[in-house]
Amino acid sequence: MTSSRKPPIKQGVEARADGGAHPSLTRKSGKGREGAPLLFLIPALVVVFAVLLFPIGFSLYVSTFNWPLSEGMGPRVFVGLGNYGALFTDAEFWNSLKLQLGFVFVALPVELLLGFGAALLLNREFFGARVVRTLLLLPVFFLPVLSGITWRFMLQPRYGPLSQVLVSLGIPETSWLGNPGWAYAAVLMQDIWRMWPFMFMLLYAGLTSIPNELLEAAEIDGAGYWKRIRIVITPLLTPTIMTALLLRLIDALRIFSEVFTMTEGGPGSATLLFSLYTNKQAFTYMKVGMASAMAIFLLVLSVVFAATLVRKNMSLDVLERKAGNR
Repeated sequence: MTSSRKPPIKQGVEARADGGAHPSLTRKSGKGREGAPLLFLIPALVVVFAVLLFPIGFSLYVSTFNWPLSEGMGPRVFVGLGNYGALFTDAEFWNSLKLQLGFVFVALPVELLLGFGAALLLNREFFGARVVRTLLLLPVFFLPVLSGITWRFMLQPRYGPLSQVLVSLGIPETSWLGNPGWAYAAVLMQDIWRMWPFMFMLLYAGLTSIPNELLEAAEIDGAGYWKRIRIVITPLLTPTIMTALLLRLIDALRIFSEVFTMTEGGPGSATLLFSLYTNKQAFTYMKVGMASAMAIFLLVLSVVFAATLVRKNMSLDVLERKAGNR
């Protein structure tokens, strides 16, 4: 005769028909684990708020006021969007924006081409290759202020090394930083010299991650060197190129120290880039509200450019994923 007694239930656990633990117990035991990550995130959230969100919010608040830097210049007056409206009627604002966009759309493509070319050239082993790659990166580690001072000394019309070499070749003494066209070109050259190795560093890292088997297969199929670059290397390197452009774009939009030490925005307004004009609004005209409005405008401009590059990069990833599923 079989026993009709049920098996004993383990202490503290409700048995189910399938032998598993009761769902309520699982949910109860997971509460601590679900709350723990939030505790670890609190310090990071505090830092993000203090370093990023609060300054942006405060700048947005200040931009709605006629906010003089000195108390002797009058009281603070709420103007709403008046500062933004005044910006769009300011000829100097449009000049600084034109110079800034020109700087971005000239310097970045040149730096990209130089970095890409150097990465292709040095993506091979030869005697002293590591030393050459390391030396190429030295300009990146120059402080912006030091780079600006160095270039200002090099272009000094009488005692600068460049001027002395040109005078010895029969070229008359020229005030490079005193001429509006040459001063803007000098600012561009300084940035290209200092930052193209940054592009090289990222693109070289991307090149080394491309499998050699793909290049060998393309070579076996009859693809020459330039065709391999066009149909194999460039498509695979496009995400890295987009990332490099994004990082350089963010840095180029806020360039200040090297230009200020080279020309201080002169001669006239020839090199008064956006960040320099923002500084001028705040500390020369004493209009902190206008300077904050310019800072918010630059933030929006940066987000638009960054979102465009990120969206382009994501579209390329989607196309690659679809091609791989076929």
